[in-house]
Amino acid sequence: MKKYTAILGTAFLALTAFSANASEKADILVVKFRANDCQTCVNMEHNLGTAMTMVASNKVKEVTIDTSNALKWEVSAHAAFDYEIVPQFNKWVGKTGFVAVVDRRSQRTIGCLNDRTDAYKMANFIKSAVGLAHDRAVSSNSGEFRCPATFNVDIK
Repeated sequence: MKKYTAILGTAFLALTAFSANASEKADILVVKFRANDCQTCVNMEHNLGTAMTMVASNKVKEVTIDTSNALKWEVSAHAAFDYEIVPQFNKWVGKTGFVAVVDRRSQRTIGCLNDRTDAYKMANFIKSAVGLAHDRAVSSNSGEFRCPATFNVDIK
């Protein structure tokens, strides 16, 4: 019995290490801010799902920040820490219905997508951010990919 436990434990650790290494390869993080009561999230999530299928790269990782309840909020806070997107988390936690595209290395927000951004534009924007071939040039300077105003402000 101890032998089987040791084998299973080793397999679990190997799988965990592989998963951690796979997520570390992502250059671009697509951070989805959502909640169950968000009216625009359904359309945004549908378009994002289609876009992520179109991108299909291990250089892109989708991270969900879900504020539907206290438990999901806490899990999201841990994910923000693990993926080093704490500045984005602190800035927008509680605001929903949009996606922030973040350069993992510099921790800089490249731009944001929302429910009015179709899947094709989302895919091209994400591909452009990661340096993959895309159908048309996309400028992050465009107002189309502007991020929402800061949701959380420190009171002094």
